[in-house]
Amino acid sequence: MKKLYINCKSGVSGDMMLGAFLSLGVPESYLKEKLDRLSLQEFELQICRKESCGKMATDVDVLLTNPENHHINPYSGNYRTYGDILNMLSRSSLSPKEKVLSRKIFKIKAEAEAKVHGVPVEQVKFHEAGAVDSIVDIVGTAVCCAYLSADVVVTKEVPTGYGEVECACGVLPVPAPAVKQILHDTGIPHYRSDIPKEVLTPTGASIVAGITDVFGWENIEESVISRGFGTGKRDTGLPPLELILCEEK
Repeated sequence: MKKLYINCKSGVSGDMMLGAFLSLGVPESYLKEKLDRLSLQEFELQICRKESCGKMATDVDVLLTNPENHHINPYSGNYRTYGDILNMLSRSSLSPKEKVLSRKIFKIKAEAEAKVHGVPVEQVKFHEAGAVDSIVDIVGTAVCCAYLSADVVVTKEVPTGYGEVECACGVLPVPAPAVKQILHDTGIPHYRSDIPKEVLTPTGASIVAGITDVFGWENIEESVISRGFGTGKRDTGLPPLELILCEEK
C-alpha cells in the first residue's frame, strides 16, 4: 500500500502543491499533455528549480498569454462560474478519476464562496479558483494524484498566517473569508502561525480538503520512495511544501 504524506507547515497554495508533485516525480510532459485536454489556450507553464530554506524545490508559474486576462492580483485571470468550470471538465478528455477529484476540489471551493458571497453555488464567480492559473493548479493536482495512485493521503495540520492580503475583492483579513469558510465546512485541523502573511490560500485549502484522507501524523514508518518540494511566490521564510511518497515495508 502506498501512502502520500503532506508536510504543510509552510502553508499551502495551488502552485506550491503542483510544484511539489513535479518535484516528487510526476513527469512535466505528462502533466502538460493532460492539461492540454482542457482546451484552454490562455496559458503556458513555466517550471523552474530553486533553493528554498536549504531545499531544492520546484516553482510552477502559470503565465497568461492574453494581456486582457491580467488583473491587479497575480492570482486572477478570466472569471468563470462554477457551472462554466464543470462544463469545461465534462467536455475534456481527462480520465474519470481525474474529473471526479477535480470536481470534488472545486465543489469545496464553490460552496464556501457561495456562503461568503450569499449567492447560489452555480452562480459563484470564482476569483482565485476561477482564474486560469488556479484552474491549472486544481486540475493539475488531480492529474498528479491520479498518476501517483496513493492509497491514502495523510496531511499535517495547516497554518493560516495572519494580517491582510490584497486580492481581486480588495484587501481582506488573513485567513481570508473563503479560507475560514473552508476550514469551518471541512474541519481541516489548523493553527495561526507567526507569519504576518497569507500562507493558506483558498485554492490551497480546497486542495488539502479534497485530497486528504487522514489528518495528523508525526513519524513515518513506511519505506520512503521519494520526496518532493514545492515553493510559492511569497517569501515567508518558511521551508517549502513537502510531499513524501511511501510504501509499506
